[in-house]
Amino acid sequence: MNILVEDISETRKKAVASITGDETASAEKELIGQFAQQARVPGFRPGKAPANLIKTRYKKDIAEELKRKLTSEAYQKATTESEIQVLSIVSVDEADFVSGEDAEVSFTFDVRPTFELPDYKGLPITVPPAEPTEEEIKNTRDHILNQRAEYDVTENAAEKGNYVKLDYEGKIDDQLISEMVEDQPIYGTQNGTWEEAGSEDAPGIRAVIDGIIGMKAGDEKDVEHVFADDFQIEALKGKTATYHIKVEEVREKKLPEINEEFLKSFNVETEEAFQDRIKDDIRSQKEQQVMGAKREQVIGQLSEKVDFPLPESVVEGETNGVLSDFIARNMQQGVTEEQLEEQKDKLFEGASKAARDRVKAQLLLSAIAEKEEIKVEDQDIQQAIMQEAMQTRVKPEDLVKQLREDRGRLSRLQQNCLHNKALDFLVSQATVTEAAPEEGHEHDENCDHDH
Repeated sequence: MNILVEDISETRKKAVASITGDETASAEKELIGQFAQQARVPGFRPGKAPANLIKTRYKKDIAEELKRKLTSEAYQKATTESEIQVLSIVSVDEADFVSGEDAEVSFTFDVRPTFELPDYKGLPITVPPAEPTEEEIKNTRDHILNQRAEYDVTENAAEKGNYVKLDYEGKIDDQLISEMVEDQPIYGTQNGTWEEAGSEDAPGIRAVIDGIIGMKAGDEKDVEHVFADDFQIEALKGKTATYHIKVEEVREKKLPEINEEFLKSFNVETEEAFQDRIKDDIRSQKEQQVMGAKREQVIGQLSEKVDFPLPESVVEGETNGVLSDFIARNMQQGVTEEQLEEQKDKLFEGASKAARDRVKAQLLLSAIAEKEEIKVEDQDIQQAIMQEAMQTRVKPEDLVKQLREDRGRLSRLQQNCLHNKALDFLVSQATVTEAAPEEGHEHDENCDHDH
């Protein structure tokens, strides 16, 4: 078997394996012997049936196995002789193999690019302090109290932070928005909906959310809302709408008392211990953010230090993965297929860039792992399985079974473990500076502190 390797680009090669007629005949003879040992042919003891009878009886199976065998041998010889570090197989071009006839099989590979690793030890990184500020503690405390607030019906006019039950109907000129945009009722007509008066985070109509401040149950009024020129819904871009509001009910916020029952729900006995619990939670979250910042900065700096061509098939696969994840997340959040279609070029551009950055980082981390002799141990795999099982809410034993049945998935898990260990190594070698806390910085509290 002769192997000829051709360079298509810096990251793509084509290997052509030429197989002689003697080799195809020898391979078929060997297979016929193997089939004969297993075959059950009437009138013959196992292994004693004539070769011609076995060849005729199992013609199709032998042909398929011959093709698989010679293609596999050609692949092994092509990659080992030329020392190709294959990242992905782009294509396989194979003919039918006929005993005694010459044959040819070709493989197109994307291969690991060659590059010089830059200095990767002592990379300078700057991270925010992990110690909670008084402002963060206060904001988190307020958030917890607001989570547990009760809302009592009031006859008073709505104030900012009150919850209001209302109906509203939007028109542009004399046309109902609900008729113009049928699949987005939030912009057209709503009955018996609730809004937080003056909320800065509410996804609804800004003019309605602000307009209900000062209104009582039974009050009605009109407000105007101007949609931005780049609004995501084409029919509403740059248009001025009039919304008629009718308030049904106003509820005012009543914060809970910090009493024994309240403290007990947090497994603490005193208000001071409750305050310490808040500090610990914030500190834990900030430490995770600091670690994320360290990892992001070291790989970002390393990527800037070196440039090399990326294997396109790997980038393409990664791009599709990034794009699929993004589309799935957005559709879960209510974004329509039409809105995604309008943004498809921009989305693909963003996914492609993220994929190229990710592939480059993976290649750099693999090279560092090889140079530093970083290995994936059994406990690393076990820990990764436990983490994935928790994230996907699958029993660890079920996940192990899935990985055994999907060797590709197991390989990706091992690669992720290797890259994470290499990244942790980079962080351990970095020169870390703690930045001064920002004035007026607020802690982004999105976690539910109820326990």
